[in-house]
Amino acid sequence: MCGGRATRMKAGIEKPMLKINGIPMVERVILALEGSGKFERIIAAVSPGTPRTREFLQSRNIEVIETAGEGYSQDLSRILGLKPGKIFVTPADISLLDSKTVSDIVVLVSHRTAPAISVVMDKGFVEKLGVKPSVTLELDGEQYCHSGITVFDSAKAVSGPVEEQYVVMNEMEIAVNVNTKEELELAEKLLVQRANDFAKDAGV
Repeated sequence: MCGGRATRMKAGIEKPMLKINGIPMVERVILALEGSGKFERIIAAVSPGTPRTREFLQSRNIEVIETAGEGYSQDLSRILGLKPGKIFVTPADISLLDSKTVSDIVVLVSHRTAPAISVVMDKGFVEKLGVKPSVTLELDGEQYCHSGITVFDSAKAVSGPVEEQYVVMNEMEIAVNVNTKEELELAEKLLVQRANDFAKDAGV
């Protein structure tokens, strides 16, 4: 899902094209999806508000589908109208997403049969990273934050309310949705931290 215009950031650039350490966020998400090796097709849902994003993705030979850009639910219905099957929906602003995390999510939800399975995180985990949750939900008396990632079975997700299940996955790679300049800076900081951790683990 890459139809956002970054109006809250006032960045003068389409949100999917905002760069984290020199790489557009949408490119980071595409690389994570491609690297996981889990998908038949990768489709980018663009809108009239993201013409530069569309051009960039087409230059990468990524399949593009046009949505009206009237809102998440409306744009999502356009996606779910594709060939029936499992559809891994992720926004383009999960800037830390990597292929291992994508693969782990696919494995985590593979045995479930609900029409929609969303990935959430403990609110406390998200806050500990320095993220200020904008939307929370309560499940069994506990507070969670939605990652923005949902796996749909489009053969079951018909019109009307969709039964949604949740899986908890406390991973930094899905914790930061970039909607503000502060979240952009945090994403860059966490990327550096992750790189340092990898180097330390490798004994570099």
